[in-house]
Parts: sequence; C-alpha cells; structure tokens
Amino acid sequence: MNVKQQRTAESIYQQAENITGEAATLYCQLAPGINYCEGDEEGRRALEQEMQSHLTALANAILMNSAGLFETHLFHARHHPPDPAHDQSLTQQLAALKQVLAQRLPITEYIAAAGYLSAAFKELEHPLVEKATSTPAVSLQETPLKDLADAYLAHLLAGQRTEAISLLRKEAKDGIDVRLLYEHVFMPVQWEVGSRWHKGQITVAQEHYCTAATELAMAMLHPYLQAGSPNGFRFVATTVSGDLHSMPVRMVSDFLELDGWTPYFLGANTPTDGIWKAVVGFKADLLVIGASMAHHVGILRQLIDAKKNTIGASNVFVLVGGEPFNADPTLWRSIGADAFAPNARIAVEAARALMQKK
Repeated sequence: MNVKQQRTAESIYQQAENITGEAATLYCQLAPGINYCEGDEEGRRALEQEMQSHLTALANAILMNSAGLFETHLFHARHHPPDPAHDQSLTQQLAALKQVLAQRLPITEYIAAAGYLSAAFKELEHPLVEKATSTPAVSLQETPLKDLADAYLAHLLAGQRTEAISLLRKEAKDGIDVRLLYEHVFMPVQWEVGSRWHKGQITVAQEHYCTAATELAMAMLHPYLQAGSPNGFRFVATTVSGDLHSMPVRMVSDFLELDGWTPYFLGANTPTDGIWKAVVGFKADLLVIGASMAHHVGILRQLIDAKKNTIGASNVFVLVGGEPFNADPTLWRSIGADAFAPNARIAVEAARALMQKK
C-alpha cells in the first residue's frame, strides 16, 4: 500500500468528526434557507451523518486507491430517480468538505483527496445514468427462462408471493436444475427490481417485498438442491456488520453446497469477532463474504486484517464479492482478500482454485 495513501486516509479518519462538523456548518452557509440549518438539531445530525458517509467513502477510496469505490458511493448518494435539486445539494456538501480538507490536510495529502472530489463534481454535472452500477450475468431480456422470469416478476410486483413461488416449485418438482432458477430467474429478476427502483418506477417498499419473497423462494427450493459428493472442505458465508443484503452470499453458499462443500451460512450483518469465531469453531477452509455498498468495504478490510490476530485462522482463504468489487475488479487485492467472484458460478471455480493452493 502506498504510504502517502495510507497517511492521507488515516489523517481523514482521525479528524472525521471535526471535519464533518465544520463542513456541515460551511454547507449551511452555502445553502441558506435549509430547515435543518436553522435550529433543527435532528436535521443537523442527519446532515452530519450524510456528510460523514461521503468523507468515509472518500477516505476508503484513497486508502485502497480505488476511484471506482468512490464512484459507487456517489451513485448511491444521488436520488432515485435522478433529482437535479438533490445533485445540487450533494455538490454543495462535497464542496464544503473540500474546503475544510484544504484547511486541515497538508498540501500533498489534500491533493490526493481533491482529485477524487474533482472527479465527483464533473460527474454531478451530468444527469444520473438510469442504470445500476453493475449488470447481471444474464439480463431479464436475455435469460433463456425469460417467460418464467417474466411471470415470476409480474406476480411479485402484483403482491402475489405465493403464486410466484408456486411457479418455481413446480419447475423444481419437474426436475429442473435449481441452479438454473438461481441464475436465470432470481438473479435477472432481482437486478431488474433494483433497476426499476433506481429509476423510480417502483417504491422501496415494493423492492423490499420482492427481495423478501425471493429469499423465501430460495429457502423453499433448498430441499430440491442435489448436493454433490462431499469434497472434505468447509466454508463460512456471511456479510459484514451493517450489511443487511445477504441474498448474493446465500446464492454462493447454495452453489458451494451443491459442489460438495459443507456450508455454514450465518446470514447477514455479522460482527467481525463473531465471524472469526465461527470460522475457527467450524474449522472452515474458506470464508465467503460480501459487501453490497461502498462503505462496507472498509469494514471488510478491517475484518481481513483481523485474521492475522485470530488463532486458528492463518490457513483460511477469503473470497469476496459484491457491487463495489464489480465496479473495481482490482479492489479485492487492495483489502487483502485471496480471490474475488462476480457471481455464484464463478465463486465455485474460485473456491476450487484456492483449495488447490491449500
């Protein structure tokens, strides 16, 4: 890791509270008339939390030398659907942060931070591209199970969870490889749901309903998975503390189980010490962990750093995935992971390759 990058990021982390407070005050001067700038304490706290999320994402991007990481954060920070007024507010927030950083950081460190912010300002000059930051292996329009996927999605959007799941259970009973349902129904449908939410075509409540229904569908199809012969390897799968999106990791877990691995799926939002206790306790060979948002990557890096201080974990490999890694395919190396996979099928191949090294 570049020493200047590390020094700059650490300087920002250490001063985060002061930088955020000063930037929030400056923002209120740049954007007069905002309600929470005039005595609304709760609104002020929300503003500072929002600005701290920008600052943390910036520091993480500097530390890991990843422009894609900050671009991903910026994408999620913008309103869905695109809102010019919100983009103006976001520009003013970043401008306030830039001014405070210019005062608090040595010139060489400030230059490193300013480069990311300048790129963000240029991006904010253009309308938000109405697409997700990553694309599925197969889109809803291209999937070979298009009719089934379309029908499944239509039922979900109509609030007909039971009917949607019944379609897939019938296919499973008829003998279809459940992995095909994962790859050609669940994955493209979830991507389509996320895309429609980003465009403002469905509400966040609808997105949550569809996701919860698909998680239930995966659980109900699990008995139809035909596990391969045991290969003698074990793995733990989860997401880091604060990350509630476990579906992609669950898919990887099911695919590895089909490949003969012994699974220990912990679900989402697992604290760092709990993850390593599980890895050691279950005598796992592999830790599979996902990060759905840019700000989770810093936590994931801390998790991987903690491995060296965990007795019994030195020979455990770490396989990562998630949207930030899709946005920057070299990011996994920066945080010390052993491999990266963009989807469940490739994750199986990557896990096999790691065990060959072992």
